[in-house]
Amino acid sequence: MDRYAMSRRGFLRAAVVAGGAAGVASVAGCGSLPGASGGVPLDYWNFFTGGDGERMVGLVDAFRAEAPGVAVTATTLAWGAPYYTKLAMACAGGRAPDLATLHASRLATFGAELVDEWDLAELEARGVTTDQFPAPVVESVTIDGRLMALPLDTHPLVLFYNTDICGRAGLLADDGTLAPIQGAEAFLDAGRRAAEIAEGPGIAFGAADALANWMLFWSVFRQLGGTVELPPGGPAEVDRDAVVEAMAFMQTMCDGTIASKTLDGPAAPATFASGQAGFLLIGPWEVVTAENTGVPFSMTQFPAVFGDTPYVRADSHSLVLPRQSRVDPDARAAAYDMAVSMLKNSLDWARGGHIPALSSVAESPEYLALQPQSNYRGAADVVEFDPSAYFSGSGSTLMSRAGQTLQGITSGALTPDAGADDLIGWLDEQLTLGSPV
Repeated sequence: MDRYAMSRRGFLRAAVVAGGAAGVASVAGCGSLPGASGGVPLDYWNFFTGGDGERMVGLVDAFRAEAPGVAVTATTLAWGAPYYTKLAMACAGGRAPDLATLHASRLATFGAELVDEWDLAELEARGVTTDQFPAPVVESVTIDGRLMALPLDTHPLVLFYNTDICGRAGLLADDGTLAPIQGAEAFLDAGRRAAEIAEGPGIAFGAADALANWMLFWSVFRQLGGTVELPPGGPAEVDRDAVVEAMAFMQTMCDGTIASKTLDGPAAPATFASGQAGFLLIGPWEVVTAENTGVPFSMTQFPAVFGDTPYVRADSHSLVLPRQSRVDPDARAAAYDMAVSMLKNSLDWARGGHIPALSSVAESPEYLALQPQSNYRGAADVVEFDPSAYFSGSGSTLMSRAGQTLQGITSGALTPDAGADDLIGWLDEQLTLGSPV
């Protein structure tokens, strides 16, 4: 059998990725036409829209200018289940693109059956080596010693703060930055003090949003030293005490004053951007929303609420080589060229809030001068990715289902003990069902 042929196991894996999706999104417009007539054809798929979509068009166009002999067709699909369904089934059917974007946290779902590993020698020939990326990020995209994805960025949970509100609340240092916050009580106290000045909550937080809840829970849980192992067949090996303590912290924070019990995903950044909250807890991509409104703000790393190290939940937009029935050597070489070009030209990508993965960009004077985006760059060294399982990762069943439990916690409908039992019980059930691959 051809070594690039898709096995039955690979097809089943694709079906797992597709499972639960309502359908496949139609092709949308991010640079959907070829960038050159003739030349080596190169198909690239991604899920970026809005500001990120515009910046991705810029990265694609930069490569087109560098490589006029390559005809790039860039296709944008809807983020989440539609994108991963379409990509997985394309890989299984031997009709995959030459290059694609993938969240690092979804590698456990895709695995080696659906994507090819990156050739380290080919990358090195283009000036890229794995020691040029943060160690936790490289670890997240390495499976059995093989580099299965090439990180473009890191996007962790971050802390936005309104400089006017925090200044009046006495929360700023002499240089105008947020004074250091260490410990759970200090964090909660900062929220209370901000609430005394703000028109709304001290901390704008998506208590009714699965992504926001999961990002905060996993950050705090890992700061507590909590661990999760999800072996096939189960049972889940979970530090229950850490789950309870992390949930208790979230419930205390969402008391209606420090943080609302009811804000959803869009409402939290909108509340902060309108100047009604002292803080915002969300991913760095909301920097553009805040900038566009003109609210006085800055950003910093999520602090060490527990312990001494500010571990924080993150993911990485990464580039993968989708498995194809037969690989065109010229297209594969062009895929390497384009991926490296995107990494090296990722300064503008960083303007959208993402921390550049490649050290030559992350340590460049231009990025360091980018404010407030470079203020939280240290988070890349302490990021914590989601636990590995076929149902885990950004936009996954785990994030959605855990979000339901955590919404019960933040709303006060569940006690932390009941929440821990609910989440762990669901994990056990999911592992018992098992992956069909």
